[in-house]
Amino acid sequence: MKKFILACLVVSTIIACSPKTETASTFAAPADLNSYNLDSSANIDLVKKMIVAFEAMDSATYRACYADTAKFHDNGKDMTLDQNIGNFSYFKSSGLTFKVVSIEPIWEIVNKETDKNGITNYVMSFQTMVFKKGEKEVKLIMSVVNGMKDGKIVEEWGLYDTKPLMDLMNQK
Repeated sequence: MKKFILACLVVSTIIACSPKTETASTFAAPADLNSYNLDSSANIDLVKKMIVAFEAMDSATYRACYADTAKFHDNGKDMTLDQNIGNFSYFKSSGLTFKVVSIEPIWEIVNKETDKNGITNYVMSFQTMVFKKGEKEVKLIMSVVNGMKDGKIVEEWGLYDTKPLMDLMNQK
């Protein structure tokens, strides 16, 4: 009996320590499904890369994440990629630094049909950032939607409360 119990213990230990093999699964979307969500994807990884580049004020990497014709809608203010990258200089000249505290939740929506601009994929995220100027700081939660096409961000909508940020920037 002792040998049997010992054998069971050895076998269960080996099974518990052996590497797990993952099986690939395919998603068979029902015909009447209009869209579905992903919690990980190349598009999500690209948006995270863009956010890290933004935080580092790395304009070359930041620019590479976007299509040359990308459109921005920052709290309803429309701008081009060059105008958006101009914010880096504006932040620096204002003595502003910032840190991304979290990027969550983040997910991708894949639509069955394209919109008028040919976009089917959107990465949605809530980004918590802390902006500092001297000893003062403000925490902002930004709601950002990135329209994705051909491995690039082609359109971006960002919403956040601008008042605390403007108050911080205007401080001496």
